[in-house]
Amino acid sequence: MADKKIGLGRGLTSLLGENLSESIIEIEKNKNNIEIKKIPIEKIKPGPWQARKQFDKESIYELSESIISKGVINPIIITPTDGTKATEFYLIAGERRWRASQVAKIHEIPSIILNNINEENASEISIIENVQRKDLNPIEEANGFNELLTKYKFTQEKVSKIIGKSRVYITNSLRLLKLPKRILNFIEEKKLSSGHARLLIGREDALEIANLIIKKHLSVRQVEQLLRKKVSKKTTFRIEDLEVNSLSKKLSNALGLKVKIDYEGNTKKSKISIFCNNLDQLNDLIETLEKTTK
Repeated sequence: MADKKIGLGRGLTSLLGENLSESIIEIEKNKNNIEIKKIPIEKIKPGPWQARKQFDKESIYELSESIISKGVINPIIITPTDGTKATEFYLIAGERRWRASQVAKIHEIPSIILNNINEENASEISIIENVQRKDLNPIEEANGFNELLTKYKFTQEKVSKIIGKSRVYITNSLRLLKLPKRILNFIEEKKLSSGHARLLIGREDALEIANLIIKKHLSVRQVEQLLRKKVSKKTTFRIEDLEVNSLSKKLSNALGLKVKIDYEGNTKKSKISIFCNNLDQLNDLIETLEKTTK
């Protein structure tokens, strides 16, 4: 079957935005090196530069349902495996669409074909397309930013402009990569959020706290409270502090009086203080306690 050509439109600019890097702009200018056709799916395979490793099966299935209904709206980006016009291609960008099309049993997929580009350009385009997506996990996104900065010598300002994120966002994302590998795995597995992870950066006890967050299902706010409380010079923290605060509130609500619980983690001893503002409150408290002992 002959390849069916469709209009090129605005090419890479329409997919990657106006703020392209210089190398991509050069590719965009040379229209002789760019084609757009429908290519059989089996003739395409992921490129060796593909950084993304994890794909959510449920989201792939949902996308396949959309493709069955509406087709592939945005073309994928590919390049011939030998660098020139060929019958087999490496995937540069659009792997989710390519995978979902396979699930949808679509035979051909609209593709922008970039001829005569080197692996570095292909890798750069792949990274930029990936980090612009909203469905990346925080570590995939941070690795993408880091590769643009280190491998392609982008500045944070340039990454910010191309991706459409603030420099503070880029900086905070990159800081996640300083965490231990096990914590990075927790984030990729969605056991920790990036908000949780940022609180652990630079801490010697980061893994200990990360395990505690997962075990106790702590929110970011609860972790912030936990980290404010230093129990020893070694900055050891305990979940009991949060549980004591919760119990104090419950007793206060039950008695209608201010209740304070002082808990000593080392000795496991505690002291409960109930505050009465006048004699009537004290009498009411005594009456309540007497009723509970009968």
